[in-house]
Amino acid sequence: MPSFGFELSTGLSLGATVGATVLLTNFCALGGIADILFAKDWRRFRSWVLAAGVAIVGAHSLDAAGAIQLDRATTLNPYILWLPSLLGGLLFGFGMSLSGGCISRGLARMGAGSLKSFAIIVVIGLSAAATMTVLAPAHAALARWGVLETFGPGGVHRIFGNLPFVGAETVRWIFVAMFGGGALWFALKDAWFRQSRDHLLGGLIIGTVVVAAWAVAWRVFETSGATSFTAINFVPPLGDLILAAGGRAAAVFPIAVTFGVPLGAFVAGLLTRNLAFDTFAVRDDIVRSLIGAVLMGVGGTIGMGCTFGQGLSGVSTLSPTAFIAVAGIIAGCVWGIRYHEVGSVWGGLKLALRRG
Repeated sequence: MPSFGFELSTGLSLGATVGATVLLTNFCALGGIADILFAKDWRRFRSWVLAAGVAIVGAHSLDAAGAIQLDRATTLNPYILWLPSLLGGLLFGFGMSLSGGCISRGLARMGAGSLKSFAIIVVIGLSAAATMTVLAPAHAALARWGVLETFGPGGVHRIFGNLPFVGAETVRWIFVAMFGGGALWFALKDAWFRQSRDHLLGGLIIGTVVVAAWAVAWRVFETSGATSFTAINFVPPLGDLILAAGGRAAAVFPIAVTFGVPLGAFVAGLLTRNLAFDTFAVRDDIVRSLIGAVLMGVGGTIGMGCTFGQGLSGVSTLSPTAFIAVAGIIAGCVWGIRYHEVGSVWGGLKLALRRG
């Protein structure tokens, strides 16, 4: 049985690697989308896609080798929660555009000295905790209304795994090649991206950390008595930590991963002299950022994950729910970016629909 020390040390180590990588390579899902919209620069987005490709291939390699059982993953339920994942993704994406970064970026900035990011992370945690408790009935209703049965673990490869004359493992590797191999090809085909060391290393390291997190999380899960497990997810652990202050039990490993991120960013910033104290610039910045944080906490809980929880960990299982959540996050992010341009929620939506 993994000890408390094992969960704490491995969680902090994996989270610290994420934090240092995010800080030093500027890895950020929001930044990648903004770069495309404003500068036609796809490198940061390709870095995220590269991480997803590595995670898909790595997670299924572990599963095929018997090192983990992906069918027990949180995102591979025998149903597709299309409405909660889509709505949660939209809220989270719009929120992170208001707050100025994805949650991993916020955690890393907090470690590097940002008081603004610290406030945002606290509000995300409080909002997630409220969604888990006060808003739990509404969340459950969404799950009841927006569900599609799949009659088995809900990975794309499992849904099509019973085709006649084709073995389930063959179907799995066809989809791994399509999604994982396709992601790797999309990222690495671009010479400009391949020549950008930071973007290339960022994607490779983050993807590898997700794979390692699957292995550790499975070892913890085997003796935990939990019903499912996941690799890295930042929003639920923040909510769990808030609720733990009231006596509710909380898993050690995901919380350790989450708080390893600012720790790693702090060490990396200290070594590279990249620590910088900052706070909110003006009152409007406070209001906008904290509203964004609330949306991230609510959306990340309803949608069962963030750009890591659904975007990398979830997608690596080939979960349709995760792909829907990612589509919602991207759409919400574009909507939020366009909102910044025009200063109107509905005007931003019209501009997003017109220009993307």
